[in-house]
Amino acid sequence: MIRRLMSWMSGESRSVDEEAVIWAYRLFLDREPESSAVVADTARAIKSWDGLRRQFTTSDEFRQRVGGGGRPSLGGLEPPMRIEDVRDPSQIARLLDHIAATWTRFGETEPHYSVVTDEKFRPETIGEFRASFDASGRIGVDRLDAALARSGLSLSPEAICVELGCGVGRISAWLAPRCARLIATDISASHLELAREHLLAQGATNVELRRLSRIEDIDTLPPFDLFFSVIVLQHNPPPVIRAILERVFSRLRDGGLAYFQVPTYRAGYVFELDAYLHDKIGKGEMEMHVLPQREIVRIAGESGLDLIEIIEDPYTGMRPGEMSNTFLFRKRTSKGGRLE
Repeated sequence: MIRRLMSWMSGESRSVDEEAVIWAYRLFLDREPESSAVVADTARAIKSWDGLRRQFTTSDEFRQRVGGGGRPSLGGLEPPMRIEDVRDPSQIARLLDHIAATWTRFGETEPHYSVVTDEKFRPETIGEFRASFDASGRIGVDRLDAALARSGLSLSPEAICVELGCGVGRISAWLAPRCARLIATDISASHLELAREHLLAQGATNVELRRLSRIEDIDTLPPFDLFFSVIVLQHNPPPVIRAILERVFSRLRDGGLAYFQVPTYRAGYVFELDAYLHDKIGKGEMEMHVLPQREIVRIAGESGLDLIEIIEDPYTGMRPGEMSNTFLFRKRTSKGGRLE
């Protein structure tokens, strides 16, 4: 391998094979690849050493390892965002109907790409790179495990878990072994059907799939021990994010954990209901929204949850002027709960 690296540096070789991919995992991510199928997918997709380097150094996992390039995304002098406080249930239902229609269409036309916006996962190429897509769900659960370990927490073997926005089951297949029962939910029926096929193929027998098309549907969930959601809430307008969290927190058992990701700041972000309804309804676009940290902490506190950890995460790219956070909350309990 050293000889190959020297030939690359001298410009003698530019080919990328499976051995090079394996060493890229070791050098950039400090771990072994998920599987030989993922290695083969990556080698087929990348045509040059420069492309291999970019693939790994721009990945979320690498950015998190090096701390986002060594500088914070915010400088501390940012102004407040202008976000209208919408509480009318009928308006929230209208917003959610719009999101449901958009994501149902994505599920019918480009289900995997809508989950991970990598060109390899377009409908015309997903068959070739399906192993890489499926393997990419592991990092979300690895981050959950790391957050619990840092906080000295663990899930009971009897834990009931709820995943919001399971998509096609990419993360669900990795999350299911952590739970006695996983209730995987989504707003899109078309995504859920693909999730059902994937989880069946993976032998995940402890997963129940549910469509949540109304805010009130959250109230039909049984009390649970873990709420999990990443790269999902960000696609909903702030009033919907707020309403979802309020309902979810109310269903969390005493001692239960809420682990979820939300973008919390973006320079220049504005949400005004009338303008949004005029500009976005019916357009079918993938949207990115934020909810400030103070709102999330306030909702959690009023619901009886204590903040355990909040970290800046790489889910939106750690771009200057923008912050995404992953939160870990625990619901207060008088006599233990379902955690060990």
